[in-house]
Amino acid sequence: MRISPKQFEQVMAVYRNQMQKTPEKTETGRKDSLSLSGDAKAVNEVRDLLKFTPEVRQERIDEIKKAIENGEYKVDGQKVAEKMLQHMAVDRFLGEND
Repeated sequence: MRISPKQFEQVMAVYRNQMQKTPEKTETGRKDSLSLSGDAKAVNEVRDLLKFTPEVRQERIDEIKKAIENGEYKVDGQKVAEKMLQHMAVDRFLGEND
């Protein structure tokens, strides 16, 4: 099939007409960004601090062992329950269910 010069001009006219109707896309200069709320920043800071906190405090363990050996170690049930609830709340907040 051959396209005549007249057909070519008709196609080009339709193309030019279409291009004039389509607005040119321009870049707005905007870039993706991420912003965290104050609470999210605080949670991230706490997580970072926890990464560097040792799991075991040997000096405290030695203190408790010595108190047990001397019969001086007393357990305050109220304090134990409060600490357990605090740890559960933090774990739930951080989404950690061990």
